[in-house]
Amino acid sequence: MIASPDLDKASLGAVLKTALDAVVVMRLDGTIAGWNDVAERSFGWSFAEAQGRRMSEIIIPHRHRASHERGLAHYLATGEGPVLDRHIEIEALHRAGHEVPIELSITRTEQFGEPVFLGFLRDISERREAERRQELLIGELNHRVRNMLGVISSIAHQSSREAADLPSFTRNFTGRIAALGRAHDILTATVWEPAPLASLVESLAGPYRNEDRISVAGDAAALKPRELLAMSMILHELLINALKYGALSTPTGRIAIEWASENGRLGFGWTESGLADIAEPERSGFGSKLIDLGVRHDLGGTIERRWNPDGVAYRLEFPSGVERP
Repeated sequence: MIASPDLDKASLGAVLKTALDAVVVMRLDGTIAGWNDVAERSFGWSFAEAQGRRMSEIIIPHRHRASHERGLAHYLATGEGPVLDRHIEIEALHRAGHEVPIELSITRTEQFGEPVFLGFLRDISERREAERRQELLIGELNHRVRNMLGVISSIAHQSSREAADLPSFTRNFTGRIAALGRAHDILTATVWEPAPLASLVESLAGPYRNEDRISVAGDAAALKPRELLAMSMILHELLINALKYGALSTPTGRIAIEWASENGRLGFGWTESGLADIAEPERSGFGSKLIDLGVRHDLGGTIERRWNPDGVAYRLEFPSGVERP
């Protein structure tokens, strides 16, 4: 680790051996005089390969080499070194050609017999990566918060349009926000990765399944955040319509929910039965309009309704697993 007859090999060797960071010893002429095992692991050069070579040829990136040589010459001429005795963050060059972010501190010492520069280099790759991930997460969080505020604003506007009075608005608005909250809880549990549609269906329709009012059958389809949030609104409106006018408004009513994904598309079915004297309404209600808007705008899909003698059936189809802007 040391190759210089003028250096106190025993003292410097102890420093190099016990240091937890990479340590590089540079003579005043810019050549390498010491290099510990951590430096070898960090930069890919053994000391036998690095000794006697100029520091600027080994671990200093090409774009910094000229300024390094100028700085060394300036120090030797004036005794001034702006990077001495302080911590800086910079990049070092690995033997394989890639750069390694480091925290660098340099000090000049004569305690080992010959005037040398001691450089302590700490690999901060993990810290940089953690900072990068944090920046990405903050940016993603800001994006999601803005989107969520937009969704809530839209829900408030839509709820106000259909409400006959303040209690009606409060009831409709809080119900929709609650459905959105359940979807948000599911996404939080999956760290906003694709989440199972089955979890959302169970969360919203679960209470009625305990009464054997709703049957559920579906595959392991997982929806991306935007898809799951849209489906939470659609399912909420379907449930509200069923409670007010459909299968859940009568003891004999039943609902069958089923879905399957194939070739990048998801088909979702909602079938109500157990009703009597069913006829297609002359105009769509507000809930139906919200369902149509969610399917076509938020999911980029299609919806079909079929009015049967004993109930209504919905068929939704949309591309799943594809991130839409």
